Amino acid sequence: MQRLAKPSDYVRQYVLGQSTYVLPWEPRLCPGNPADDPELGAQLYNEFACNAAQGVTPRSPAEQLADIIGWAIATPGEAACGLAADLAATYQGKHQFRLEDLQHWDEETKPHRAHLIFHNQELRALSARTIMALRFRAETVQIPD
Repeated sequence: MQRLAKPSDYVRQYVLGQSTYVLPWEPRLCPGNPADDPELGAQLYNEFACNAAQGVTPRSPAEQLADIIGWAIATPGEAACGLAADLAATYQGKHQFRLEDLQHWDEETKPHRAHLIFHNQELRALSARTIMALRFRAETVQIPD
C-alpha cells in the first residue's frame, strides 16, 4: 500500500544552500519530492502515488527530455526561446543546467530546467536535426496573439 502525503509530512532540508522540503519516507526523486512548497508537493506526490498504484507507468527520462525539447520548440514566448537557447548551448558544451542557478530561472521554465539538471550528458548526444531546430527556435521569439 502506498502512503499519501500531507503538507505537514514534509521536512525542511538545505541542499546546496537552498531550502527545500522532502518526504522522510520517500527515498526517490519523484514528483512532489523534493518540493519548494509542501502544499503543491503533496498534490504532485499524491497524484504520482495514485497513478503508480493504478499501474500507470510514468514517462521515462528520455520521454520527459523529448517532451521538454518539444515544448521549447513549439511554445511561444521568450521563456521557451531562452530554454531552447540553453538546450542548444548545452549540446555545444557552453552551458550546463545546475541547481545553483535556481534563483535565476523564470517560473515558466523552472520545472523543465530542474529536470534537465540530471540530463546534461544526454543533451550532448542529441541529433543534429534537434539541435538545428533548437537553434532556429532560439533565434526567433514568437509573440503570442
